[in-house]
Amino acid sequence: MLLYYSRLKIVLICILFTISAFVLFISCQRELSPYGQAASVGTLDKDSNGNCNQIIKSAVFNKGQRLNDSNYIIVNANITSPGSYIITTDTVNGYFFKASGAFTSTGLLQIKLAGSGTPLIADTDFFTIKYKESFCEAFVSVIDTTIKTAIYSFDGTPDICANDTVYGTYIKGISLDTSARIKLNINVITPGTYTITTSTTNGYNFSGSGIFLKAGLQSVFLNANGQPLINEPDMFFITGGNSTCNFTVNVLLPASVNNNDYFPLTANSFWIYTDFANGGDTIRKTVVDSTLINNHWYKTIRQDMQFGNSYNLYYRKTGSDYFEYASPNEYTTFFQYKKPVEADIPILEENISIGSGWQSPEYIDTTSDGNTITLKYEFTCLDNNATVALNGNAFYNVYKIKMLPSIKLSGGNYAYTNEKYEFYYAKGLGLIYLGKILSGFVQQNLQVRSWHIN
Repeated sequence: MLLYYSRLKIVLICILFTISAFVLFISCQRELSPYGQAASVGTLDKDSNGNCNQIIKSAVFNKGQRLNDSNYIIVNANITSPGSYIITTDTVNGYFFKASGAFTSTGLLQIKLAGSGTPLIADTDFFTIKYKESFCEAFVSVIDTTIKTAIYSFDGTPDICANDTVYGTYIKGISLDTSARIKLNINVITPGTYTITTSTTNGYNFSGSGIFLKAGLQSVFLNANGQPLINEPDMFFITGGNSTCNFTVNVLLPASVNNNDYFPLTANSFWIYTDFANGGDTIRKTVVDSTLINNHWYKTIRQDMQFGNSYNLYYRKTGSDYFEYASPNEYTTFFQYKKPVEADIPILEENISIGSGWQSPEYIDTTSDGNTITLKYEFTCLDNNATVALNGNAFYNVYKIKMLPSIKLSGGNYAYTNEKYEFYYAKGLGLIYLGKILSGFVQQNLQVRSWHIN
């Protein structure tokens, strides 16, 4: 009988342990997904400078006034899979922003982050917004209603604003993002609050507000708002205090396209580039033929160089992926394989989101000095809808791709080679920019000059 009760006790303990483990598992699941569903997948929408794209802020943030329902910021996120989400900022100057819930659809969605806390001082506060592994930056201006309006004048008044610097790309019919702004020099006579707005010209203007904390010459940024209607040089007038000055912005005509490929491979298409890092060398790439290699058809592109030899390049597209058939060490000068066996390098993927990326296969071979080195390339999307101006041409729907080569010796770990590549691909036009930096020095600066896509 004693043996029977002992066995029964052991069985009951096992059952209780199993139930406890199950409850703990369910509890953990609820912590991971408070909305009863899997976590969402996506990235914050930002420009090439890391600024949150198309951010909206409530009108007024006052020093010493606790934030309420009217104090918020709105950001955009590219959602690829619905599910629960939490989006937060860091705490700056006594307050922060947060949103949580569940996405029920995919695409570019707006999310309203409610403000909490109390701004401690009047200042321009810079926040880092985080969603999963994605980050972008935004700023909020806090005002002190007890501070008087500043007295100042524009450097360069009454004519052209002195030392004005225009940032961003201005293209007919394309909405301006957070990279579009102007930097002005201001002579502050009496510190205080300021709000500066330019005239509206050709469908857009510039504005900015904040606080001058000290007197003297200093700089301010005015952010662009709107969308240029036509391509032309636009003159803007600014009035502040008792002074007025003006500056000019050039609006470019967008390049026309006739297809949707980010790397067109149609016969007889060509691109002409200027390499500004190598004496202005002119490079022409022309689709001349098709070649069968390892049961794959590649388009043959002949590259002619003004100051160098001509040779053939081989590319193919499979689905939404592009490959170059070349020596694996094509994109590194850190070492050379002794007798490289050519292979596919995955140079581009379409339908990519900001922050996502891919890797090449590992390439293993013997170098000219007898070492066995494994090489791979890491690709990251910096922007999937950029506007870019190059060589007097304007492009939109541009992918900005960063690529880093990394290598390892037998039995070792991967390490980067201190080489960084950037590739810009415009939808319907192909490669418009190739830049390479080695240990901080520019080795290539290839910019498209003209093209013809069949």
